[in-house]
Amino acid sequence: MEYDVERADSRPEPISIARCRELLGEAAESMTDQDIEDVRRHAETMACIVVEMYQEHCRVSE
Repeated sequence: MEYDVERADSRPEPISIARCRELLGEAAESMTDQDIEDVRRHAETMACIVVEMYQEHCRVSE
């Protein structure tokens, strides 16, 4: 018997522009939505790199 398993996208929904503005505080006041989007994308990329580095460190340490 076969089962169809739905796999959720492994990437979560990005943080909204409004929430990013809240997190950035006063620094976001002079930024456009596109600027905020660029910061958000950069932060997501950096987070992925940090997680990959941590996972690699854990593998090497074993």
